[in-house]
Amino acid sequence: MLDHGSVEKNLGRALEVIRSVEADFLCLPEFFAIPGGYLQRFGAEKVYEMTKNVKDELIGASEDFDGYLVAGTVVERGYYNTCYVMRGGKVIASYRKINPTREEIEAGIRRGEEVCVFKTEFGRVGLLICADCLNWDTVERVASESELVFLPISLSDPRHPPVEGHPVTKRISEEFGVTVAKVSRIGVWRGRKFGVRSVVMSGGRILAEAKSVDEELIFAELP
Repeated sequence: MLDHGSVEKNLGRALEVIRSVEADFLCLPEFFAIPGGYLQRFGAEKVYEMTKNVKDELIGASEDFDGYLVAGTVVERGYYNTCYVMRGGKVIASYRKINPTREEIEAGIRRGEEVCVFKTEFGRVGLLICADCLNWDTVERVASESELVFLPISLSDPRHPPVEGHPVTKRISEEFGVTVAKVSRIGVWRGRKFGVRSVVMSGGRILAEAKSVDEELIFAELP
């Protein structure tokens, strides 16, 4: 998903997609509604105030979506980076990021404590958020108990070193024998788009992959 430059535009785009897609699962990126740089510039408390309607808007949209909505992440009250899972107008699971980045902590984001794995008719589903995938203890606690792992991510700093391929996603999917859906937010800096391509991998094999660093809706048939 592309950063469209304002909370209203980002949320509007997400709602448009949710209400137009048919799937068993739909995942949005980390911090999808927050324009790049807002968290560092304004801090977690102010960003929460700017975006506190986002959760309710997503809950409403989930009434029009037949599957599970893995609703990216928002700044939750108390200032956690939180991923909610919604279905039929209800929150059925939530996860607070255990491994926030240094920039998130400096902005006021607090560390979560509990991993999240929940049951569905398709199997057990786990949640990780961005930098969580670099902490192997967190990865193991989630992936070892899951058959499908969602990994919403966001790169807000254009100076981040470029990443070739999907080395961490591939390692998780191979080592634990799980399907991993990495869903990225694409940033814009001085007219240039940057970020990491979204991908769905199972056992180290790519099931679906974004074609470029741009906004794109990708679909995968899961094993």
